[in-house]
Amino acid sequence: MNTLVIGRSAFADVVIADQSVASHHVEIVVTDDGRLYLTDCGTETGTWRQGGTRPRGDGSAEQPEWRPMRQGFVGPDEPLRLGEHRCTAGDLVGRSRVSNGYAGGCGAAADEGYESQARRLRGRVERDAATGEIVRRRP
Repeated sequence: MNTLVIGRSAFADVVIADQSVASHHVEIVVTDDGRLYLTDCGTETGTWRQGGTRPRGDGSAEQPEWRPMRQGFVGPDEPLRLGEHRCTAGDLVGRSRVSNGYAGGCGAAADEGYESQARRLRGRVERDAATGEIVRRRP
């Protein structure tokens, strides 16, 4: 299991230079079986997943319908929005500094010092070993 931090901070595993993205916006856990579990880190602008489309009021083409998301499994090609930044979870994992490319899992961190800095930013949480879901926050 590997946890990636995505946000605007220089210490994030994936840095997104967008003012609508928080410095520590989301965490993505790549489980041992290659599934992706995304957790929003309590951001003001939120994390959104596309929940289908809805017709526009003027009868023109349909527009995507975005639903807020706190935490849950996401597909690698599922459209996501972090603040106003649009992407997919697979794109984020593939752009990670600690990933050797996403092919159902991630490689180890290349720089141990960097990995310990990123781990400190994540906060104190306990995760389910099988799913990566946050079970409880530690004091």
